[in-house]
Amino acid sequence: MKQRFKVTGMTCAACSAGIQKTVGKMKGVHSAQVSLMGESMEVDFDEAAVTAEQIIGAVEGLGYGASIDDGLAMPECRASAEKSSAPDMTKSLKLRFLTSLCFLVPLLYFTMGHMFGAPLPWFWEEPVNFALVQLVFTTPVLFINFAFFKSGIKAAIKRVPNMDTLVSLGSAASYLYSLVVMFIIGVSDGERAMDLAMNNLFFESAAMILTLVTLGKWLESRSKKKTGEEVEKLLKLAPETVTVERDGEQVLIPMREMRVGDIVVVKQGDSIPADGQIVFGSSFIDKSAITGESLPVEIGVGDFVTSATVNRGNIIKVRAEKVGEDTVLSKIVKLVKNAGASKAPIEKTVDKIAAVFVPIVLAIALVTLIVWIIVGAVGGDVQISRALNIAISVLVISCPCALGLATPVAVMAATGRGASMGILFKDAETLQKACGIKNVLLDKTATLTEGKPRVTDVVPFGGYAREEILSLAGGLELNSNHPLAECIVEQARAEKIEFMQVSDFSYKSGAGASAVCPSGICRIGNAKLMTENGIDISPCASVAEKLSSEGKTVLYLSVGDTVAAFIAVADTLKEGSRDAVAELIAAGIHPSMLTGDAAGAAKAIAAEVGISDVYSEVLPEDKLNIVIQNKKTGMTAMVGDGINDSPALKEADVGVAMGNGTDIAIDSADVVLVGGDLRALGSAVGLSKATVRNIHENLFWAFIYNVIGIPIAAGALYAVGITLNPMIGAAAMSLSSIFVVGNALRLMRFRPKHKAQISAENKIKGDERMKKILMIDGMSCGHCSARVENALNSIEGVHATVELKKKRAVVETEVADDVLIKAVENAGYKVVKIKE
Repeated sequence: MKQRFKVTGMTCAACSAGIQKTVGKMKGVHSAQVSLMGESMEVDFDEAAVTAEQIIGAVEGLGYGASIDDGLAMPECRASAEKSSAPDMTKSLKLRFLTSLCFLVPLLYFTMGHMFGAPLPWFWEEPVNFALVQLVFTTPVLFINFAFFKSGIKAAIKRVPNMDTLVSLGSAASYLYSLVVMFIIGVSDGERAMDLAMNNLFFESAAMILTLVTLGKWLESRSKKKTGEEVEKLLKLAPETVTVERDGEQVLIPMREMRVGDIVVVKQGDSIPADGQIVFGSSFIDKSAITGESLPVEIGVGDFVTSATVNRGNIIKVRAEKVGEDTVLSKIVKLVKNAGASKAPIEKTVDKIAAVFVPIVLAIALVTLIVWIIVGAVGGDVQISRALNIAISVLVISCPCALGLATPVAVMAATGRGASMGILFKDAETLQKACGIKNVLLDKTATLTEGKPRVTDVVPFGGYAREEILSLAGGLELNSNHPLAECIVEQARAEKIEFMQVSDFSYKSGAGASAVCPSGICRIGNAKLMTENGIDISPCASVAEKLSSEGKTVLYLSVGDTVAAFIAVADTLKEGSRDAVAELIAAGIHPSMLTGDAAGAAKAIAAEVGISDVYSEVLPEDKLNIVIQNKKTGMTAMVGDGINDSPALKEADVGVAMGNGTDIAIDSADVVLVGGDLRALGSAVGLSKATVRNIHENLFWAFIYNVIGIPIAAGALYAVGITLNPMIGAAAMSLSSIFVVGNALRLMRFRPKHKAQISAENKIKGDERMKKILMIDGMSCGHCSARVENALNSIEGVHATVELKKKRAVVETEVADDVLIKAVENAGYKVVKIKE
């Protein structure tokens, strides 16, 4: 079975490597993976051969804390877990540092104050008293930071030494050597005793090493906590109590008591606590925490809503269909946590280095000690204090922490930032691979398009007006449940058109519908329905054929025995599809479209979105072969809805599913774009590139720091008068870890480059143009926005981007307003306002 454990007390990569090595060697354990940043361990073991308690015992035997991780994401579960867990590590380290500082400051005053002419008490002049004062102030610091010794010694005994081993050895050596010198001072004469007291006591080094390392660990812990802030923000969206209807009354209950089927009352400003269907009311909900979408979305009875979305309008009632761990929120939180705890390929290599790093440093320190003793003996001046000082510097300057944190802290920061933008990475390997994507295969339906038909064109004949046509067509189709009928009814309602009353409705499968209206028999359907009833459609055939070639379905509407209009219906492009494709191309990625449509219609849609490479008339089983072919030319990503293209998603180097805010796709791909916005794909690639670059920066610093720092600490530059005091070494070690964590935290401020930014970067320098916002009435679908955008961009000197949801066009130009208004009106729409 596989079991996840919570592990506390790890401070460096050597800690996690030691735990992984020890648990991995246990009888019955098939595999063990430890995450330093995630403070977790996943073990695959045979229950008949070893128990979870034995595994916990093995971890505790190394000096760390361990417990079974129940994995619950809901706040009340998290709170109870926190109460039973160890005290907050950050607070503990802060307390240890401040307490240590209270002893370190007077210690430094007594040992170094004379260098600055500071007044000192009379007893300071006695060497024994000088040594005793240092002993008194240093000993409490060792006890305060005893955790270093406990962990370091246990790890050394188990033959898996870690950073604590280096720190405890360095400080203990300074302390014990100083004790020996203090006893020698007690039996020496005045001059000899004073010389030993001034030059051979290292009590302050022991205290300083522990205090500085504790300071570094405290700052590092604070920084690491920030990498989980995005997940914490999600968790806080789940309320602790909810209002449900029970026996006709509204009752306030703890969220953990909510059950499937409960009617939940959600007031304005409240988070929706469960996934379910709205059964009462209409409102606007804020989905930004889940999908990254900033604008609230209008919802009403029958709409499906997910947990962690916030009600921004009227009171609504939701029938809970998924609660607790089954909600979208819980699945997203678990996915982000698992991704943060997983290991990228580059990290596995670093772990191997970290596993032998501490033993190598111990060997270097021992060799350094022996060499400097020999050097002193050859020169006739054996200075054990000098040799010991240099060896201690080697121990405390070496930093396995920076090496071990370089990758996991960046991964955790990136996965958290991705979640806040509606991008979910399944694991660290995917996060690393995504930066190398060269080809993207885009499934047309529900990826580039909305996935449902919408009215794109209404073309009246014989003097009929658009409103009359939609009134008649809507009245006819109101009686039908066909998807095409529903979209016509929806369009008429969107334009607030009253339906014409009809009677004697009849429907013929594969042809269309007919009914009696005030003007006679009315029919709506395909060409077959018209010709069967002797209605001549030749006058409008050429226009209909043109629309059909664009992938649209043409429905004819007749009144009596003549055609009154035809209505074109199509699966319209999503608002951000063109921008998404432009961003991919700008990033050097080659996009291709996959569709089951005929070649002509497929090419028309591809041209509209900006794709030149099209695979048409593709069956679901063909997608797998297309992915295999593309993988031969470079790393390939497949983007689909995760429902009927799972084999292709799994075969691709990176499978990307359009989540659309539901949990259907969460289990089906390597990357999930929760909001269903294809523009997030470019953001995912950009975040991956930023993360890999950040990891390389961290690793470069960690390796260079150790490669340069250890030789200098070992006395490589002693001949030119450059040496490192152990206190400086301890400070440098702490700063190296803080630098790595701080650098990784920059990923939490990652901002993707969208089309507007890419266009701006490609503009000629010095081309400063005025920005105008045109508020436009009449746009209802992707085709509408495309028509307006094309009309504006056809004007020389104009760069326009249309935002359908906001009903506006953002225009960069110096062209006069009347020219812009005329272009929009010629496209069939109305400019209601212009802002500058």
